[in-house]
Amino acid sequence: MDILRLIDEIENMIEECSRIPMTGKLIIHEDILYSFIDRLRALTPSAIHEAEWILREKERILNEASNEAETIVESAKLKLERIAGESEVVKLAKLQSDEIIDNSKSIAKEVTQGAFSYADDVMLQLQNELEKTLQVVRKGRDELRQNINKK
Repeated sequence: MDILRLIDEIENMIEECSRIPMTGKLIIHEDILYSFIDRLRALTPSAIHEAEWILREKERILNEASNEAETIVESAKLKLERIAGESEVVKLAKLQSDEIIDNSKSIAKEVTQGAFSYADDVMLQLQNELEKTLQVVRKGRDELRQNINKK
């Protein structure tokens, strides 16, 4: 992800900056810091687009799971109707059909829960990355304000 690469560059720049002895403060050229802020702003929309893609992907997965569940249930119903037509095994067919329907509902539920879990994990990772980026931007702005107030 480009944001992570930019954060690495910011860290490298901080490590290479001149330091003010016994203060724990750095001397960062204003233009360089503004350049990093501008690049962060430019990259942030791509992170938002990625989040939107993740949401669309989640919807697609959920729709596929729902369609698959419907197909399984319909297949089970058709099997039940076919078996029910045979008078000798009507009770057995009903039991098997109910079992198939229950199994397919269980499978559909597992697939749906897995899709939600996957989408949640991906969204959590994205949220963490965005929070890190926001923290870097806030820190940069705070340092800028401190430098402005000193002048």
